[in-house]
Amino acid sequence: MSPSGPNSPPTSPSCFAHEVDDFYMGYASRTEIGAFLHEIRESAPGTAADRNQLAHRIRQMLPKVRDDALYRELTDLALGLEAGNIA
Repeated sequence: MSPSGPNSPPTSPSCFAHEVDDFYMGYASRTEIGAFLHEIRESAPGTAADRNQLAHRIRQMLPKVRDDALYRELTDLALGLEAGNIA
């Protein structure tokens, strides 16, 4: 067993998890999120079916969003679309 002190090197791959790219950890990359946000902005949900489909796409993306503020914003958008508050 290796010593564990403040100056000891990490002994497990999980110790390096904070250094790994978000994409590797299962989150969407910046490029993927950017493309998704562009697609959302370009879509104009006119019918209830369009709004529900867009809300569904947002909900599929949510587990891959690491940024808390963006996660809340997308959640609010999905809720608004589902409630019919956003046309």
